[in-house]
Amino acid sequence: MICTDLSSVFFVGSVPKFVVVRMIAAHFYIRRCLTFLFSPSVGRLVLVRLSEKIRHALEKLVRDLSQRETISGVGLFGSWSRGDAVAESDTDLLVVDRQSLSHERVERLESDDLFVDLDYVPRRWVSVSLLPEIDQKLFEVLVLYDRDWSLTNAKDWMCRSYRKPERMNIRFEMYLVDADIYLSRSSSALARGDLESAIVFASVALESILKIVIEAGLLPFSLSRFVHSLEESTKKLGCQQFFDAFVDVSRLSSVRQCDAERGLGLFKTVWDYVASHLQEQASTLDSVDFKVKSQLNYYGNPALLRGVLARSQGMVDAGEYAETCHYVRRVLMDILENYAWFAATLEGKRLDYTMLFKSLKTFKETPSRLYENAVAAFDLQNLTRKEAEKAVELAKEAIVKVRKTRNELLLNSVKGPT
Repeated sequence: MICTDLSSVFFVGSVPKFVVVRMIAAHFYIRRCLTFLFSPSVGRLVLVRLSEKIRHALEKLVRDLSQRETISGVGLFGSWSRGDAVAESDTDLLVVDRQSLSHERVERLESDDLFVDLDYVPRRWVSVSLLPEIDQKLFEVLVLYDRDWSLTNAKDWMCRSYRKPERMNIRFEMYLVDADIYLSRSSSALARGDLESAIVFASVALESILKIVIEAGLLPFSLSRFVHSLEESTKKLGCQQFFDAFVDVSRLSSVRQCDAERGLGLFKTVWDYVASHLQEQASTLDSVDFKVKSQLNYYGNPALLRGVLARSQGMVDAGEYAETCHYVRRVLMDILENYAWFAATLEGKRLDYTMLFKSLKTFKETPSRLYENAVAAFDLQNLTRKEAEKAVELAKEAIVKVRKTRNELLLNSVKGPT
């Protein structure tokens, strides 16, 4: 929200007056927005008073971002905009970038124990082709800065379209494609003897397609609330067998506090090694694919570790042990996939994603304890082929059933679950 009529520009000292006015207006607009938040995801006004620490940090950050010529918009999304944040929740900012980015990029910042993720997306994603990957972010976003109204217009359109069957179908197709990719990896890993990868990919495939169920239950997707949202949605829609299949395949059905706390320790151990290796190979990292480099910089940031541990400990303290394990394992899998790509590159190899765990075991520069700790973090020690086959088959059956009931789920979401 700024002056765009450059014909009226005149200067105060060496600074254009319209820039001064824009900065002052932006300051008060941001303060007002960060005091009370509107939550479109639940279709009503939700008054969420941010702490002074969070509000002041975001004010400064948004002002700094607004001064970059390449940034056209900034908005708050995620748990803080929805109104369901807890003390340990990260803060998520959607940053619309006019540079010619080819993909989404996330940067982690830390300020006074506040963890902020800057989620950079190309401007064309909000002004030309609204990609379904960021539908929920646009639906939830509270616009804090908008140079050319592109973010505001995209949000307005998304608020009108998000729950329409046509748009939901587009997202459902995206979830189905993701599920097919990971199920194919799972089947291939099983056939080639990588039992750990078979189970992990089966779990991710099932998670991908069950986003359809969560959406049909009119709940938002959140990595740190996935188990809760899935359980609530399946109860609403009368399909709890999908929840049961997910916790069985993901080995979450009998998780205890000691399991969750042990998982946190194993996560930190694996992260420490990966981060140390990345630091040792910093010069090589600079020359790898930009997308992989960005992801490794994000996952190798100590602020990422501190944020994950803080959020996870909060879940443990709340008695959410299965949620904790799912959250930690899902983040760990993303770390391992990106690290494996990098480790394969160092050895002059092309990573076979199907054989993720077997690759971790065979890399020359990777100690065996990394593989062993990763296996333990996913609770896959002493895994038998029969167990792996059962998990993959259960995932396949559930995915087929979701496909068959997809239209019914969509209809229920339009009507609203009873």
